[in-house]
Amino acid sequence: MFYSYTINMLKNDSVSILLEIFKTVIIIVIIIVSIRNFVVQPFYVVGSSMEPSFQNNDYLIIDEFTYHFRQPRRGEVIVLKHPTPECDIFVGENFFAKLFTKEPCRNYIKRVIGTPGDTVKVEGGNVYVKSKSSSDFTILNENYIDSQFKGQTLGNQVRDLQADEFYVIGDNRAPGESSDSREWGILKRDHIVGKTWLRLLPKYSRISTPIYNTGN
Repeated sequence: MFYSYTINMLKNDSVSILLEIFKTVIIIVIIIVSIRNFVVQPFYVVGSSMEPSFQNNDYLIIDEFTYHFRQPRRGEVIVLKHPTPECDIFVGENFFAKLFTKEPCRNYIKRVIGTPGDTVKVEGGNVYVKSKSSSDFTILNENYIDSQFKGQTLGNQVRDLQADEFYVIGDNRAPGESSDSREWGILKRDHIVGKTWLRLLPKYSRISTPIYNTGN
């Protein structure tokens, strides 16, 4: 009888230990998923669309937290989900549905040029912005562009941005180097993953935002 009692105690202890391990694993998974989806996540730059500001294989940390409290601002470099019909459907799903769905979206890195209320004009190789607080277009002083491509931004279009709409362009203005709003149009707010925060490799640096001459 004592032997049977001992066996039962061992079984109960084993079950309790397994339950504790299971609960711990679940908590760790929830924490990791929450951090990756709501706080920060790593990002590798692929391609040359943001040269010279960012190079192929740069390893970045993306801040997903800030945009829960404010809108993206002009000049900030963001990671976004490339808007396609399949990606639009995925982005519209709820959080739990996304956990069990293979993501069809490709992540791009671009710079915010226009924000809600702005009118963006690409003309004559330059980019102009008329902000909601201004009545006139102002040419952007984009000092991050490689000098040989300044004044050579391809495109001829005007876009009026409504609520939760953004206009983004890659820093590399060489022909064919960046697929951005000039090609596929306005970017919706829900396609924005977060803002670039830190560059860890190849050399550590904090990513800054340029100051424009548009008044905001």
